[in-house]
Amino acid sequence: MFKKIWQQRYGSVHWRLADLLAIGYMAALAVLLPFFHHHVPNWPKEVCIHLAFVFAGIEIVRAGERHPGNRVLWFLRTFYPLATIFYGYFEMNHMNRMFSGSYWAMEALIELDAWLFGAHPTVWVQRLYSPGLDELMNFFYVSYYSFAPLATLPLFLRGKREETLAVFGIVTLSYVGNFVLFYAFPSLCPRMIPELEALRTRDYSGYFIASLTKYFQSEGAISGGCFPSTHVSGAMAWSLATWRYNRKLSYVMLPLALGVALATVYLGYHHALDPIVGILWAGMAYGIAGFIFKKRGEGELRNGATAR
Repeated sequence: MFKKIWQQRYGSVHWRLADLLAIGYMAALAVLLPFFHHHVPNWPKEVCIHLAFVFAGIEIVRAGERHPGNRVLWFLRTFYPLATIFYGYFEMNHMNRMFSGSYWAMEALIELDAWLFGAHPTVWVQRLYSPGLDELMNFFYVSYYSFAPLATLPLFLRGKREETLAVFGIVTLSYVGNFVLFYAFPSLCPRMIPELEALRTRDYSGYFIASLTKYFQSEGAISGGCFPSTHVSGAMAWSLATWRYNRKLSYVMLPLALGVALATVYLGYHHALDPIVGILWAGMAYGIAGFIFKKRGEGELRNGATAR
């Protein structure tokens, strides 16, 4: 019965990789929450929120596919995975420990950082602080917020619909995988760990952009999104997607993404391992998405052309 109803309503919908990931991720959490909900306040409410994301996503895709000529509906159909990415990140504040009940990976990250680099990188780097370099690193850090529009809007506005959907496929895979690692290895970032903060003798300075970063951190920092860095894996995933579909723009975005990686440690917001693993995971997600695209016949450049 359910299968028949589904076929009647959604049988003609062309589900892309981004759809399967964005909707599937929220559905999986809705199923798991009744069984695993350590430190999740009012978990039944969270189940309802996740189910609402699932049903809204399904209907948005259906509406966009049924009316591809409607620019507003197609825009929503293309960009709705951003809602899953944003909500999935910010809900880590209260969801990150739902399986383990603790930040068990925190001590391991601190020890690994010290073992690999001979010191705690976020503490050692204080000796490099100077207003000009601090401002540059804050520029890199804040540039992260430009990656999503840079990677998607030029393609979308030029009518490259399939390419834009494929960009979201690559990036959604990167973020969803990142979130899974958050749950698997729950940890706090250096500035939230008293033992590391006690070793800090000074803070970065800078100018306008540094003030902007501190504002973003005071208003939007979460306590569960640490390993690996979503700033870095996200920035690298957006950049690699432009390498595939908008090559010239990637020559700007890839160096910026590496700058983001340096800035996360320089400013003390991530352990050194966080951006390293973030870069590796983004590269893996890019490769996995490309393999899936080939199998599904999705996201291929028209006429086999090279991106320009």
